[in-house]
Amino acid sequence: MLISMTGFGRAECEDGDYSYKAEIRSVNNRFIEISTRLPKTFQDLEVPLKKLVKSHCTRGSINITITVSNTSGSSGECEVKPNLALASQYVEALKEIQTSLGLEGKINIDSLVGIRDVIKIEPIEIDPAKESLLLNMAETALVSLQKMREEEGQHLEKDLSERIDSIEKHANQIVKRQPEVIQEYKARLKEKIKLLNDGIEIDETRLAQEIAILSDRCDITEEVTRFVSHLHQFRKLFKSTEPMGRKLEFITQEINREVNTMGSKSSDSELANLVIEIKSSLEKIREQLANIE
Repeated sequence: MLISMTGFGRAECEDGDYSYKAEIRSVNNRFIEISTRLPKTFQDLEVPLKKLVKSHCTRGSINITITVSNTSGSSGECEVKPNLALASQYVEALKEIQTSLGLEGKINIDSLVGIRDVIKIEPIEIDPAKESLLLNMAETALVSLQKMREEEGQHLEKDLSERIDSIEKHANQIVKRQPEVIQEYKARLKEKIKLLNDGIEIDETRLAQEIAILSDRCDITEEVTRFVSHLHQFRKLFKSTEPMGRKLEFITQEINREVNTMGSKSSDSELANLVIEIKSSLEKIREQLANIE
């Protein structure tokens, strides 16, 4: 079964005054790249989270975001606290300045609002024991992500299968057309010889030699054999339980190689058009395979 590298998974849970949310996004990548966005309290989760992702995914660019919010209405990750000790020192210092210099006016809240560090913003202290809760939630999001990737993979498999069928159809037309090209060449050659010799009898032996040379030059038996084998391998990999994206990319390259050889061995316009159709389908297959794990 083919698995796409594109997907999204989400999971949520609540515990006490806090609610947690995990979101995991995945897009295509030649290798596996994992990035995380975690609350400061849970930065130590980065390594086990990456290990967890690798147990489910082998390729893709994967982003994990975990957020924490306080159900009581605060922002969740931070809380605002007054620094009373520092504020008291500022008030005493302002009073001393006022007395020493004989300044008028009242010392009130306005005198402290603009002073740095009187108001502190600190990360909320969350029990590190909640780490197992977050890992279980992240795994639930991963299961959701994987389900979406598998569903997308089924659609891609259907599209690839249809394109392989189309390629095989065109290849069969090439095989069928090849003997006709030889016979048409033989007929044209006879006609030209008659015109040049003004009705003189044609040397059938010499003509047969020319036809044999052309047949050998245009023979694509080996290419067709390898071509059919590659198509069989391509379809067979659909049933594999392992990630097959790279193997399918390699087989596609080999199919393209055989098609190029077939095209170079023929000067017939109909065969050339069939080769173009196959190469067009191969290009679309290559684009789809870029998103297969």
